[in-house]
Amino acid sequence: MSTPDPDNYETRTTTTRTTGPAPDTAPVRRPTYAGWIAAAAVAVVAIIAIAYMTTSQPNNAASQQAAMDQQTQQAAAAAQTAQGAQSAQDAAQAAQASAQSLMQSQQSAAADQAAAARAHAQAEADRARAAEQQGRDVSATVPDTANPPPPQQ
Repeated sequence: MSTPDPDNYETRTTTTRTTGPAPDTAPVRRPTYAGWIAAAAVAVVAIIAIAYMTTSQPNNAASQQAAMDQQTQQAAAAAQTAQGAQSAQDAAQAAQASAQSLMQSQQSAAADQAAAARAHAQAEADRARAAEQQGRDVSATVPDTANPPPPQQ
């Protein structure tokens, strides 16, 4: 910082009234720094303005490239999401078809078991009828020993 201009001083004269002889008056000289303070304020404002201008205007090419990259990534993510949703839907349909097929096969197996049980029951009933018939036939051909026939005369 340079020294202030010697011609740029404020001069004050102080006088006091006294009853005696007049005192010698000496001028009080102080340097004025108003110009330096104004210059410093302008410099601070200029530095702040330059900092604002450099940070507020992004590089157009770089920002456009970044925006394009972001859009590309978003499109890819959307495509993956759509593929994932389609895969999930396909898997759900396959699971439903598998469940229906399993249910049909279980119903078919149950129907087969019921038919086999009916056939077995019918066979048992036929055997029981046959055994009953056979029992009747045997009793009809066996002589009655409880009531012997009367003796022949």
